[in-house]
Amino acid sequence: MKKFLFLILLLARPFHSPFMHAQNVKNYYPPTSISVEEMVGDQRQFLQLIVSKDLSANKKTGLLSFTSYSAPYKSHSGNNEFQNTTLIHQHLFSGIGIQSGVSFIPTEGIKNFIGLQYFYQNKALTLIYLPSYYLKNNHKISNMALLEYQPVITKNWSLYTRVQMLYSHSQHSENPTKSYVYSRLGVTHKSISFGLAHNLDRQGAHSTIQNNYGLFIKI
Repeated sequence: MKKFLFLILLLARPFHSPFMHAQNVKNYYPPTSISVEEMVGDQRQFLQLIVSKDLSANKKTGLLSFTSYSAPYKSHSGNNEFQNTTLIHQHLFSGIGIQSGVSFIPTEGIKNFIGLQYFYQNKALTLIYLPSYYLKNNHKISNMALLEYQPVITKNWSLYTRVQMLYSHSQHSENPTKSYVYSRLGVTHKSISFGLAHNLDRQGAHSTIQNNYGLFIKI
């Protein structure tokens, strides 16, 4: 397998992204927030919406949703891709919780899953990890993670780095699975984020890896 490097400069906002709210203490509950980002790449255009919402007064129960849409510049609708993962999570202790939800990917259809959740956040670092087991047909196992690091530079500026990844494995090798790595690196100024981005997508056990390099804006 080819080695790949991705280095990305991007302006992002740490205080308004779905998981990034600068804090001086540890936090084990994903804050209520909405993030929208668009990437204009050399191969495809990419849009992602991340929603996090508290469902209880004590913040122990919440909803988390990742939705993305990508399309090539040539008008071939068969190459367009929509994917969504939406789950309900219940905090247990020290950032560890249980979660269950539904995922949709065109090549796999709608799948129900159950799993665990780990969430941790301090002033500069946020980590969310979602290991899941899919109950229908292919009995797929997936690991989804999002890591953001945002150290402050000045009052209105901070460094912004993010890696978001999904690795899926099916017990039946003939069934296609979706895996990806989305990476960002840059700075944040107030509430507007922009810069460079890299998306790596892999569909199926023997499919070709797709790289997409481009510019990114986040609101």
